[in-house]
Amino acid sequence: MQAPHEPSLSPTALAFLQQAGLPYRLHAHAPVVSFEDARALLPFDAGAMVKCLAFRLPNGRYLLAALRGQDRADYKRIADAFGVRRADLRLAADEELAIDLQMVPGGVAPLPVGGARVIVDEAAARLVTLYCGTGRNDSTLEIETAALLRATGAGIAPLAKP
Repeated sequence: MQAPHEPSLSPTALAFLQQAGLPYRLHAHAPVVSFEDARALLPFDAGAMVKCLAFRLPNGRYLLAALRGQDRADYKRIADAFGVRRADLRLAADEELAIDLQMVPGGVAPLPVGGARVIVDEAAARLVTLYCGTGRNDSTLEIETAALLRATGAGIAPLAKP
């Protein structure tokens, strides 16, 4: 599959990765929003694709929960992992993502930008390499999971439905 454009990251994701000195690869592709889109259109191992859900708390703080693409999020487990009430867990609106994190739906990166806290599901944390958002929905970040976890200070917890 030929790249339709030069792969790129959102400004916040790029700044974080550069500051952390993390090695990574970028892959350009047509825009994808869902795991089904990604699985159908992208050449990566579906089991190594990671989605990142962005939640905005009533105080304006962001929580990012990263799970394997095929796994279903368990909002109670996510709330417990972050130490917040389930009732306070609300998916961030598209406009909030764009303004506060400089990211778009389908491309949220599991990076602690804009003061966001990151927790990675235990199954995703066991991957050697993962493929995730770049802040954009037309490119994918390929990165070693252990390096990402170290650089982000992400917590690891069960976030998916059993």
